[in-house]
Amino acid sequence: MIERNAAPLQQIIGLLSPDHVDVAVTHGYLDVLGAELVPQTVGQRMMGSTVLPRIYERFWRPVLFWGFTQRNQRDELRQKLELLDIRVGDTVLDLACGPGNTTRGLLLPGGSDGGAGLVVGVDSAATMLAQAVIETPADVPVGYVRADAADLPFVDAAFDAVSCYGALYLMEDPAAALDEMLRVLKPGGRIAVLTTCARGPGSLRLAGVAMSRRTALRVFDRDEVTGAFQRAGLVEIVQVISAASQVVDARRPMAAG
Repeated sequence: MIERNAAPLQQIIGLLSPDHVDVAVTHGYLDVLGAELVPQTVGQRMMGSTVLPRIYERFWRPVLFWGFTQRNQRDELRQKLELLDIRVGDTVLDLACGPGNTTRGLLLPGGSDGGAGLVVGVDSAATMLAQAVIETPADVPVGYVRADAADLPFVDAAFDAVSCYGALYLMEDPAAALDEMLRVLKPGGRIAVLTTCARGPGSLRLAGVAMSRRTALRVFDRDEVTGAFQRAGLVEIVQVISAASQVVDARRPMAAG
């Protein structure tokens, strides 16, 4: 039975592919994984601990985010809303949402016409989602889904905007996650990704990128995400590099004809 956040969860069920329409409801979020285990890096396992979700938004993320990007969270949110250009009534995906702090921020007005109509937070960590439900008011159009970023349960072109901030570098298969984000993005929709960015001279930078693939925190070279977007046919690609981070934004072209 759906109780808390009933309306958003019912809307989300309408976005699921036929294989997932019988999804279970657990602690106020939809769970398409059940007992299934998602391959995880060391970093992902740490993020899914029982303690971190409770301190993430107030202590963990504010401190590390500043060191990572040299921006505070307010500036981050402002930039993200501008890049995504969220319009009134839009359906928005926040991938690797953690305890929902980034997800709830997407309800704020964006662009010139207003804010999102439905925001869907997805994460594979049950502990993070349980905290997200606790911290999300029951009367807002936000709902959460436990799913694998590399195998999203939604139909094609389900979302007007897709956001993935501060998580791609922790994922076991970031390329598959990018492919899935683009699959569920509507024609004309925008995607914004915040991830790591290698800095320094070419040879040292490439060595650091290669070495990072054996650690808990992957470092992306400057052209990895932009190149993936270009190969997928996205347009209006914008890259902003700051400190050890990069934000890459792009639009999926409207279908021909």
